[in-house]
Amino acid sequence: MTDIVQRLQTAALRTPAFVVDVSALIADTTTVASAVRDPSSRLLFALKSFSQVDGLRTIAAGVDGFAASSLFEARLAREVMRDDQTLHFTSPGLRPDEIDAICDTVDYLTFNSLTQWQRFRDVARDRVQCGLRVNPQLSFVQDIRYDPCRAHSKLGVTLTQLTRLLADAPQELDGIGGLHWHSNCDSRDLSGLLTTTEYLLEHLDPLFDGLDWVNLGGGYLFNTPRNAQSLQQAKARLAARGDYRLFFEPGAALARRAGYLVASVVDLFDSDGRSVAVLDTSVNHLPEVFEYQFEPDVLGDCDDGEYEYTLAGGACLAGDLFGNYGFREPLGIGSRVIFPDSGAYSMVKANWFNGINLPTLYTLEPDGELRLLRRFGYQDFLHTCGG
Repeated sequence: MTDIVQRLQTAALRTPAFVVDVSALIADTTTVASAVRDPSSRLLFALKSFSQVDGLRTIAAGVDGFAASSLFEARLAREVMRDDQTLHFTSPGLRPDEIDAICDTVDYLTFNSLTQWQRFRDVARDRVQCGLRVNPQLSFVQDIRYDPCRAHSKLGVTLTQLTRLLADAPQELDGIGGLHWHSNCDSRDLSGLLTTTEYLLEHLDPLFDGLDWVNLGGGYLFNTPRNAQSLQQAKARLAARGDYRLFFEPGAALARRAGYLVASVVDLFDSDGRSVAVLDTSVNHLPEVFEYQFEPDVLGDCDDGEYEYTLAGGACLAGDLFGNYGFREPLGIGSRVIFPDSGAYSMVKANWFNGINLPTLYTLEPDGELRLLRRFGYQDFLHTCGG
């Protein structure tokens, strides 16, 4: 980490910048793969968390395929994946004008609702492997904004609906070859995966008779997992029930640690007795800071730092604030401020609010080279605005 910090502090890069550490991306992909992969289990990467093209090519070398939630994500996955890898798709917003293109692009199509299945099954079932996303109606996430199983959720067919359909009209599910469930978010505790698996095996037993595959979704972190044996127990329970192909599709677990947002101080002033350091980036480049209202980590921040600052973004939004931080050395105009663990849900959510330029994209190669991938400019902003 020390070498990386020094490199990012001194390199001639244009800020704000998103930097992807290729070595970290390889290491975390390897860690997750070793945790979930065996002869019956395959690892997919969910593009929703990270979609930088060079980074996806790095990830592709260590996974068995990708999971997409839009036609554009699916097309991007096809750009970077090998012929022997598979592409999975599920979305609550499946569009009738895109269904043919999706079926031409993906290998597995998981329908999010019974109405999706009823509308599109005749188009899809002879072209792709079809499945249903199940909402097991088991909540593990306290913040309902990120709970796939919240009341009135848009994500998946509820267990109640499926149970009723199995009792009254099981023929309606003819052609369904797989189930997909995703009931957690950024959890290090894998026990929820086992609980969900056992619950669905108990309540949907007849449906498992005709399945070829099961997608256990994402929402779990594997770098420092708790109750890691739950994963193996869930796989064993499914193996005892049938000879299924198992898929896992984490996203942030592979990408978060590999990303850095690098900013520069553009102004310093006192506000009611506190020093404010304004940066050339914004919370709109790390939108989850504003969504979650949390203070992201900053390299060099310490509890006993003599020099304290409120780090603020450069937008006119009053709440464009990263938080309060202490440093052992004072900041000055041009000082670099580095936010680690910014690989997930950053670039994919970053926006042009206030016309502030998007971060320049770089990769940090294993040999220490910083490689420029893309600079953005006024023409990109103009095109986004319809010009």
